[in-house]
Amino acid sequence: MDVRVYRGAGTKVAKLPGVQAELDKGAQKVLSHAKANAAAHFKTGAYAASLGVAVVPGRNGVKDRMVYSSDPAAVPIEFGHVAANGRVVPGQRILLNALYGSGV
Repeated sequence: MDVRVYRGAGTKVAKLPGVQAELDKGAQKVLSHAKANAAAHFKTGAYAASLGVAVVPGRNGVKDRMVYSSDPAAVPIEFGHVAANGRVVPGQRILLNALYGSGV
């Protein structure tokens, strides 16, 4: 069987209207998992409220989806940090676990 992959095929497929709708669904699924993960670490609800989805420009005119947190402390919350007292606080990996299916 002769299989060929044509240059630019992925970009053409990604621009199709039906594919864009599926990207929206996928991003909403990741967002839903992230909010569920954040609920397990709930203190004020500010972090969970900061989660959202944006349509961002990708390569070659493709519209990508990005699940994000607008919380100013998003990076230390996600990846961990050292507290003022020297204690190491592990990251909660809320977005990573939502993306890769671990956690909730």
